[in-house]
Amino acid sequence: MTAVALCSLGPSKITERHAPSRYPCPMILRRQLFALALACAISTSAQTPDADECKPFLQTPLPAEASLAPAPKKWPDCNSYKLYSGIGTKVDYVTARTCAWSERLAQMADLQPKYTTASLFGGSAMLTVLYANGEGVEQNKSLALRFACESELSDPGIQDIEKLPTQSHIIQKKFRYCEEAMTTFEMNFCGAYDAEIALQKRQDALEALMRNWPPKDRDAFESLQKANEGYVNAHGDGEVYQGGTIRNLRTNGVEEHQRDNFLEAVRLFEGGRLPKGTRADLQKADAELNTTYKKALALAAAQKFQNDEGLIKADGIRNAERAWLKYRDAWVDFAKVHYANTNSDAWLTLLTTNRVWSLRRTMCEVGWKDAACKSR
Repeated sequence: MTAVALCSLGPSKITERHAPSRYPCPMILRRQLFALALACAISTSAQTPDADECKPFLQTPLPAEASLAPAPKKWPDCNSYKLYSGIGTKVDYVTARTCAWSERLAQMADLQPKYTTASLFGGSAMLTVLYANGEGVEQNKSLALRFACESELSDPGIQDIEKLPTQSHIIQKKFRYCEEAMTTFEMNFCGAYDAEIALQKRQDALEALMRNWPPKDRDAFESLQKANEGYVNAHGDGEVYQGGTIRNLRTNGVEEHQRDNFLEAVRLFEGGRLPKGTRADLQKADAELNTTYKKALALAAAQKFQNDEGLIKADGIRNAERAWLKYRDAWVDFAKVHYANTNSDAWLTLLTTNRVWSLRRTMCEVGWKDAACKSR
């Protein structure tokens, strides 16, 4: 049997270049809601720039184009961070800057949505990046430092802007706002931002693979993507430890790893490395899954009297298993259409084996005493 980590495949068709989103992005939204709750508990005052150091930077004159942005009555929906990063659209630094001016005015009028990727990395933060790197505009570190102070970038971040090379060498070193994240709050949002970028790159890669597929194959794959996203999210919510302030980063990492595995699996299959497996192989894998699933449930249930809300619960494992079954069936349906020369037993064997691996990782988090857990 082909050894492929197939416990997850790329994202749902969440964004399409030059087209509106067809599906929501539940993982990103969940992360932002978590950060909203976390924000009340985390102080960032120790990371804000020194007022005296910022005073001269805040006197830097604004360029004439700053006055061209109309005073907004609500938060702009242009999303400068998406324009900058090519999320759902082409990378467009100039339009991102135009958008950022409007977002900055909205920030000054306190119109920004609280604790969202758009409000944290748009406006002054986006202008910091654009002027620091000279992207779509002439590099101007004085302006970048002004906007860095406006967005309360950390002192080390301000120092990094001051150390940036001149325009002629800018391509060798770019300023990234998230590299300056110093609090759990910031790191969680940077994780969500990075996930959006990774999602777009995966979708671009999948679109390239599907370029010559007939419509019926693409339709079947779209159903598979939706089922996959449901499983990825159920696994992240129910089979990953949710305690501590970095649970967002931990869960994001697990989910992103699965999505990457899925994309890599499709690449291998499209390259001709299709799975092999007989009915006997499937029966063996299915028996192993049943044993592993029951053991995982028992281990999770044994923790029920511990006072830790972040513990993996038996219900979470059950929800993930139900989502996996839908994902498994969607894979088989897609394979019948797109890989008609392979038999269902081969796909079911591979999918079942990967589910066993996934459950074993979860078992390590709920007290399974196994040497394999030490290497995970």
